[in-house]
Amino acid sequence: MIKYAGKTAIFVLCALLLSVAEVATAQKTYKELTYGPLNDVKIAQPKEVKFKNGIRVFILKDHALPFIRMQAHFVAGSAWEPAEKAGLAAMTGTVMRSGGSLTRPGDEIDRELENIAAAVETGIGLFSGGAWLSALKENIDQVLGIYADILQRPAFPPQKIELAKIEAKSAISRRNDDVSAIAQREFAQLIYGEHSVYARDEEYATIDAITRDDLIDFHRRYVRPNGMILTVWGDFKSDEMVKKLRRTFEAWQPAGETKWSPPPVDYAWKRSINLVPKNDINQSSIYIGHLGGLKSNPDQATLLIMNEILSGGFSGRLFKQLRNAEGLAYAVYGAYGAEYMHPGIFFLGLQTQSSRTLEAIYALEHELRKMTGELVTEDELQLAKESWLNAYVFHFDSVDKVMRRAAAYAYYGYPLDYLQRLRQRIETVSAEDVLQVARKYLRPDAVQILVVGNPAGFGEPLTALGAVREIDITIPSTALEIPQATAEEAEKGKEALLEMAVSLGGLEKVQAVKTMRASLQLLQITPMGEMPLEVEVIVVYPDKSCSKLKMPQGEISMLLNGRDGSIHTPQGSMPAPEAIKRNMIETLFRDPVVMVKDIDALTVQWVGETRYLQQPAVELIVSRDKMSFRLFLEKNSKLPLGITYVTIGAGGPAETEARYEDYRDVGGIRMAFTTLGFEKNEKTSESHVIEAQIDAAVDMTIWK
Repeated sequence: MIKYAGKTAIFVLCALLLSVAEVATAQKTYKELTYGPLNDVKIAQPKEVKFKNGIRVFILKDHALPFIRMQAHFVAGSAWEPAEKAGLAAMTGTVMRSGGSLTRPGDEIDRELENIAAAVETGIGLFSGGAWLSALKENIDQVLGIYADILQRPAFPPQKIELAKIEAKSAISRRNDDVSAIAQREFAQLIYGEHSVYARDEEYATIDAITRDDLIDFHRRYVRPNGMILTVWGDFKSDEMVKKLRRTFEAWQPAGETKWSPPPVDYAWKRSINLVPKNDINQSSIYIGHLGGLKSNPDQATLLIMNEILSGGFSGRLFKQLRNAEGLAYAVYGAYGAEYMHPGIFFLGLQTQSSRTLEAIYALEHELRKMTGELVTEDELQLAKESWLNAYVFHFDSVDKVMRRAAAYAYYGYPLDYLQRLRQRIETVSAEDVLQVARKYLRPDAVQILVVGNPAGFGEPLTALGAVREIDITIPSTALEIPQATAEEAEKGKEALLEMAVSLGGLEKVQAVKTMRASLQLLQITPMGEMPLEVEVIVVYPDKSCSKLKMPQGEISMLLNGRDGSIHTPQGSMPAPEAIKRNMIETLFRDPVVMVKDIDALTVQWVGETRYLQQPAVELIVSRDKMSFRLFLEKNSKLPLGITYVTIGAGGPAETEARYEDYRDVGGIRMAFTTLGFEKNEKTSESHVIEAQIDAAVDMTIWK
């Protein structure tokens, strides 16, 4: 019986395996699977109401949550601000909210909204201004009152304008810290032009030029009901909400005509090779491309599918070939950019090792030419269409998305069903259509090429591609006013500097100095209080410095090695941000020993005799390589009493002063043992040398 049972079990097992094998054999590959048509997406349709003052209101009730949200688009933008006041539109949008209204200060509004978990925000971009509201439905009357007050009657208090200026300048000072941001910004300037409204930079000077009257005038001219789109959605009764909005906004009187004409783009089709040298990085950020198009283009659906095949994520040719097959980059990207009112940018890009820079450019150009040279495969076409169509539903998976999209389409004059029409066209795109639009809109022989990287590390010189234009991304600072010097004044200024060299220890002796190291007690004075620090400074002349700060959290070192700067902390090391590196370079430039060593390379202007710190003094202006400062020498001894200069801090350029006291002899060289720092006549620091050495041995591996 046991033996029979064993045979039976084996028989059953074999039958089971055969049946499983038969099922496995009958299974289809994923390519053979078929699916029914996608279900139609049901899209909620907002109701439109037009007020007599020109405001178009789109309203949609949604009882899912007890919230009400509101968004206004008004016809304002940086496209229409004066070039010499670049940043005015954004600042107006910021201070509208932060400064509050004529009846409610901004800080008071912050507390009031915080107590009821509500939000009101404002901002102004390129072509449109916006105001947003979010509130529980029980608080809508209270929040709507604040919202309308800010929109129509902002206060623009001076202290909030000053704070906005500090924030804007801080952003300017950091704009060269991130390589990807540099590449995006500079490529946009290649396409549109550096002075174009679509790509120009805000600068310290343009921010400083903005006044309170400018903000008031910009608001008066552009924040109006004319052309405004107001969208409202949430938990309410539609008729009641319309009445509420009429009471709130319909008395707001229109003014003038709605200005709505985007500045033209004057684009020259050409091939160019451009380099932003960054000697402190070991990767290159690369962009190639040219002008793009508009969302209203009849070929937009086919362009989207073309773009999906070329650079659409994991399934795109760039990803599969340049990343997976050739290992040129971890991430590759691209898009045929299309905007509502002005042409976008077509670009392909990646980041790669410095040594593979030209190889990566060749690969990008090859894929671009291939796109215009042959039909895409049927598999590529179907995958691209499925990717777009399967993601279509996520454009409408929340009421927020539906209403924000409706607001944009209405504001820019597009049909509210623009996306639905696009979907219908995408479903019919063929491989022939893709090739046709690729040949029509892509210009492989007229691409502009941008590389942000270290040319010393390139495998072959960038000039192998053609003539190279170097782009200077130095952030313009508030320049020190330098009067035009006569030959006599220049000669007299150089003589005074030579006298300073004698007073410091003698020209030859100072020029022979190789190193200096000192330990200091530094007192940093901040708005939060005084911060005592121990600092060690090492200088290897002419172009290396190291400052070590002992902090409660550990030692921080800032190193300068020629034109390269770095910061080292207990958490790790990083290249020094551009503003900090620049300050390190300029600090060394102002060192009296460096001045004497570089005396032949300096431009020195005699300004005249004056009084400095109640002492008779001689005033000079010392300049080199776009750097300059005012130097005050004691009239008789010719020892430096102090300097004034412009430095770049977190809040942008600041007028800074260093006063020198307590000169002592160190190795035959006279040094100031006390330095007092001031900004805008307010004391910011005080340092005292505890010990100093000239030509002491220095561990040069610090800079490796």
